[in-house]
Amino acid sequence: MTNNPKAEVLRKIFRYIHGTQRLAQMQDRPYHMHGQHRALVVLAKEGTLTQSQLAEILDIRPASMTELLSKLEDRGLISRAADEDDKRVTNVSITDDGRKIIENDDDSADKMLDTLFAGLSDDEITELSQLFDKLNASLKDKLPDREFGPHGFGGHHHGFHHGPFGGPHRGFHGPKSF
Repeated sequence: MTNNPKAEVLRKIFRYIHGTQRLAQMQDRPYHMHGQHRALVVLAKEGTLTQSQLAEILDIRPASMTELLSKLEDRGLISRAADEDDKRVTNVSITDDGRKIIENDDDSADKMLDTLFAGLSDDEITELSQLFDKLNASLKDKLPDREFGPHGFGGHHHGFHHGPFGGPHRGFHGPKSF
């Protein structure tokens, strides 16, 4: 083990990230239905969309979209109806139960964030955010443009809510504002 203070800070960051992932997995409502959740969020924001529009927004193949929507419909979270003008087109809408899921997830995200940052004052959270902005800006300058996308490294994100808490298959994905 090295006595390098920078290495120690990095270990602490990774330990914190690992802890946030473990805490998220212990929650009553883990975010394990990634694609379904993203579809609900888009529908809640955009309103009724055609199935093909939703597939394009989510970047999902039509066959996968059909399967995903069937699961959501079976759970009563969306409704599908043939378009009145063109029966070949399927319109998709979120139901009241689907909206409740999104609202509950927002509440869960807020509670998780309160738990994760309970050890810091508002001023310390602001300072930490500024320090990470500074570190990310410095790192961005050292990476090719394609490596640093709008949601962070790799040019992509892991989750509806653009969050830092876990990868694409597990964990808490944080609120939309991240």
